[in-house]
Amino acid sequence: MFVAEEKIKSNIAEYILYMWHIEEVIRAYQFEIAAIEKNIIQNSGVSMVQQIQLKNWYMDLIDKMRKARLEKKGHLEEVNEKIAELTLLHSTLLQAIKDKEYIALYDNAKGEIEELKKRSEIKSMEETPDGEKKSTVVKNDVLACFNGLYGLWLLRLQKKKVSKETTEAMKKISAMMANLTVKYHSMMSGN
Repeated sequence: MFVAEEKIKSNIAEYILYMWHIEEVIRAYQFEIAAIEKNIIQNSGVSMVQQIQLKNWYMDLIDKMRKARLEKKGHLEEVNEKIAELTLLHSTLLQAIKDKEYIALYDNAKGEIEELKKRSEIKSMEETPDGEKKSTVVKNDVLACFNGLYGLWLLRLQKKKVSKETTEAMKKISAMMANLTVKYHSMMSGN
């Protein structure tokens, strides 16, 4: 909660990645607040008052995730709204404002973004009830970038080897997303 509050004000991209992680933590603990309290909240190093606030925050997220049927996958509406705002800004910077700095960063990362979108299509192949294969294609550049950044973070968390090519590709994407984040916060502050 405290991290999320700080991140939403200072770094929207980190906020989104953090919230994706929290959603996965909730799923890992099977939506059981007692387990989250025992394993996370009590070990958070915060005061008792803050632990109560943290527990209430997790319970609110659990409730929202259950109501939205996010037990297995998907993201909270409030997180999706931030991605939608970033996507709109991304399009505006490219097409309406024609921000040269942002366009250069996007052009530099475009091949990697397209590759992420192709990989997401392969990973999302699902079988329908009648046995057909169906794929969900990520068409959104910003969402593809977040999927890539989150995947890289998970690999590093699991201490898995990350290839030099992946590292270089993600540097390009990170540079673009960092610029988008700065512009987002500038926009939100009225600049």
